[in-house]
Amino acid sequence: MRLLVAIRIELRKLAAQRATYVGFGALALLVGLFVWGTWRAGPPLKAWSVPEDFIVAGKLVTGVLIPYVLLEMRVALAVFIPLLIATTVGGSVAGERKSGTLRTLMTRPVSRGVVLSAKLVVAWAYAGALTVFMGVFALILGYAVFGGGDLLALELDAPGLNIIAEQQAWLRLALGYGLAAVAMMAVASLALFLSVLCDNPLTAAGLTVAVLLVCAVLKQIPYFEWLWPYLLTEHITVHTRAFASSVAWADIGRSGVYLAGYILIPAGLAAAIFQRRDILC
Repeated sequence: MRLLVAIRIELRKLAAQRATYVGFGALALLVGLFVWGTWRAGPPLKAWSVPEDFIVAGKLVTGVLIPYVLLEMRVALAVFIPLLIATTVGGSVAGERKSGTLRTLMTRPVSRGVVLSAKLVVAWAYAGALTVFMGVFALILGYAVFGGGDLLALELDAPGLNIIAEQQAWLRLALGYGLAAVAMMAVASLALFLSVLCDNPLTAAGLTVAVLLVCAVLKQIPYFEWLWPYLLTEHITVHTRAFASSVAWADIGRSGVYLAGYILIPAGLAAAIFQRRDILC
C-alpha cells in the first residue's frame, strides 16, 4: 500500500517537471519532421542500405512503414530517447539530494526501499511511455498521411526484403516496440543507479550517455570482439528481430536475458548504495 502511495507521489513529481513534456514534444517533432520529409522526398532508402534505383511495383510508403523505419534507423533508440531518459531519470535522486528535498523525504515514516522502488517503477514507466508514444504517434501520423498497406521490411542476415501483411505488421510493430521499451527500461535503470551514485543530476545524466557511447565505440573495435555480446548497445537493437520473415525468438530470448540483467543489476546496486548514502546524509 505504501509503495502505491509512493508511486503516485513520484508520478506527480514527474508530471510537474517541464522536461517530461519537453521529451514527448521533442519526439512528436521528430516524428512529424520524418513524416514530412518522407512525404516530400520519399522513404530514406540510403538509411535502409537499399540502392536508390530500387523499384517496387505497388505502394511503398504506408502507415505501418513510418514507425518501422524509425526503429530501423536506430537514431531514436540509440541517441534520442536514451538522452531524454538520462536527463529526466538522472535527476530522480541526485536532483532531490542537491535541492535538499531527499533528506526531508527520509524523515517521513516510509522505508528507503519503498522510496527507491517507487522511483524505479516510475523511471521504467517513463522509459516505456516515451518508446510507445513514438510508435503510436508515428503510426497515427503515418496512416493519416499515407493510408494503409503492407509493410516492406528488410530481411535479416541476408539481402532482400520481407513483405508483411498489414494486420501482421501491426503485431510485429507491437512486438518490436515492446522489445524497444524493455531496452529503454535498461537505460532507465542505469540512469537511476548513477543518480544514486552522484550528487549532481547533470553528472548522472552525462555518465549515462557516456556509458552508452563507450559501449558503441567498443563495438567498433575488433580487439574487443569478445566483449560485444555483453554490451548494452548490442541488445538495444533486439527489436529488429521482430521483423524477420520468421520471428527470431531464440535471439530475442538471448537478448532478453541480457536486458533483464541490465535492468535488475543496476537496480540492486542502486538499492544497496541508497541505503548507506541516506544513513550518511
